[in-house]
Amino acid sequence: MSDSSGVRSRNSSFQTTIKSLSFTQLAFVLIAAIVSFLQRDGGFALALIFGGLISLAGTWVHAWRVHLATEATTDESGKGLGIDASELVKGSVLKFIIVIALFAFGMAVIKLEPAAILTGFVIAQMSFLFTRGYAARHKPARRG
Repeated sequence: MSDSSGVRSRNSSFQTTIKSLSFTQLAFVLIAAIVSFLQRDGGFALALIFGGLISLAGTWVHAWRVHLATEATTDESGKGLGIDASELVKGSVLKFIIVIALFAFGMAVIKLEPAAILTGFVIAQMSFLFTRGYAARHKPARRG
């Protein structure tokens, strides 16, 4: 396998992982929203969905930055040079800022129920336990 196809393979695997993680997050949140709608009311379910979308937004932003970190370290020939750690740090900080801003927007501006927003966020975050997160789909080759 050439280096260029190896980079494409890693990117394809990464995209598959993000799609799987996003689907799992949405599924968990929607199931919880349906249950809360049947048990409580529509306002709680809506706030729960908003909390799940906060988590999903954070996942997408962080995934985008991880993608940039790996893409930025690929030279013209397609040879991977490693991962740019500064891009990963920027991604983590940006994710943190977006998540806090969306929590504040949901609680202060839209006036959604804080417990429901937090519940939706936590439920969506639990999906990391059921998917492999950002991990590669294969084990690295052993050297030596």
